[in-house]
Order: sequence, then structure tokens, then C-alpha cells
Amino acid sequence: MPPEQSLSLVQTGMSYSEMLFTMAQIKQSALDHIQFENVSFQVEGFDTVLKSVDLDFPMDQTVVVQSSNPSHAVHLLQILAGRQEPQAGKVRWSEAGLRDLEDIGALHEVVGCYFESQRPSPDILVSDLLKSSMANESMIQEAVEYFSLRRHLNKKFRELKFETQKLVLMLLPTLKTPQMLILEDPAVGVSEKVFLNYLDWIQLWQRQGHIRHIYMTNNHPVAARHLGATSLFVEDGLIYLDDENEFKKIVHF
Repeated sequence: MPPEQSLSLVQTGMSYSEMLFTMAQIKQSALDHIQFENVSFQVEGFDTVLKSVDLDFPMDQTVVVQSSNPSHAVHLLQILAGRQEPQAGKVRWSEAGLRDLEDIGALHEVVGCYFESQRPSPDILVSDLLKSSMANESMIQEAVEYFSLRRHLNKKFRELKFETQKLVLMLLPTLKTPQMLILEDPAVGVSEKVFLNYLDWIQLWQRQGHIRHIYMTNNHPVAARHLGATSLFVEDGLIYLDDENEFKKIVHF
């Protein structure tokens, strides 16, 4: 893919507050809708991240979450991924709500994520790390061949250079072809070639109806030109959508 080419990752393909559907029902449902209802979130001792936010999130597209405080953007991604619970309000995934943490695994079946804080044991073999995704063997082998990882399979994770470590960790959530992919700064710490190969890998599965929705942060200015993405801003406890250059404030009164 030429560097100047813009890649749009758009293809067609549960709150903690109330348990509306069973885990089996959620697994059978398409993830077509994510909604915040009066959601508030604050990290103790720090500024408010979200304050009484109502929002129907854009779907079937790539969305880059931005904030003057990068950690606020990451907190939003963690809430969307079901990895962090808001202190107030409801988060709805396809009209379903989750309270029971035993059932949150249902959400993780359809939402894959990579966060910089997620690090495996440094002594785990790369082959075992890939198997830990619980993906089928043919999918793992396809990824190994696509990214030329075979020579690394018997290495310990700590023996890989950082770029390869990050690539492997970003691959893990894609191996079960989720409906939604959430990524923290996927372009930081990897070469442009590796980043573009990763985008091509995602697009390969999008053509088959997977990974329909992508939410990410991006603190790599060069990477932005490869993303045909919607921008979403988290500032002062509110969320703003950049809708055709018209900023729309999303807040509950």
C-alpha cells in the first residue's frame, strides 16, 4: 500500500448496571449498537473523565479518540471494552446490559482489545502466547505466515525486540475475528511498514464481515494519514463528535 494512500477500515459485520440478556443471547447477537446513558467516570484523586454523558457511538467505521489528557482517551476505550466500570450510568452494547462479572466474558467474545498495560509473562513462549488467544490453529498459522513470525515461535517473549512484542500483542485480539477492535496507540513503537501490514491484516478480515467497528487512540501523527477515521474528543468530562467539522457536544442535562 502506498504511504500516501488513505485506508478506511469500514466494513459491515451489556452495561454493568443491569443484566438484561443471558451470556448466550449476547453471543448470538450482532454488536450493532453502543450507547452511554448518563455515564460518569472519575479516577480517584484526578480530574473527571466523563460527567453525565449520553451518546450513541458511531459504528461500522474507524473512530480515533483524542484528548488533551491522553489517559482520558484510554479510560474511554477501557469502558467501551468492558474493562473498566463507570461509577454512574449505563453502558449498553446492542441493547444488552451486564452487571455480573462472570458474564462479561460474553462481551469479550465480540470485542477484542489491545492496551499498552497488558503485558504477558516475560518468559512465555511466543507459540504459547498465540495459543492463549484460544483461536483455532489454522487462524494462528495464517497469522504466523502473514507476519513471518515462524522464526520467533520458540523464543521467550522477553527475547523479542519491542516492535515484534507489540505486533504479537496487537495480533492476539484479532485472532478470534471479533466484531469490534479497540486499540491503544497501535502505530507507536512500530515501523510504518509493520503498521500498514497490520492494517492490511485487519482489512482482510473486514472483507469477510469481521472487525466491523474500530476504536483507537493515535498519538503518531504520520499514522493519521493512513486512517479514514471519525474523530471523537474527550474534554472537561464531555464527549465531542467531529461531525463534518461541526463539533457536537454530547452531555446529559
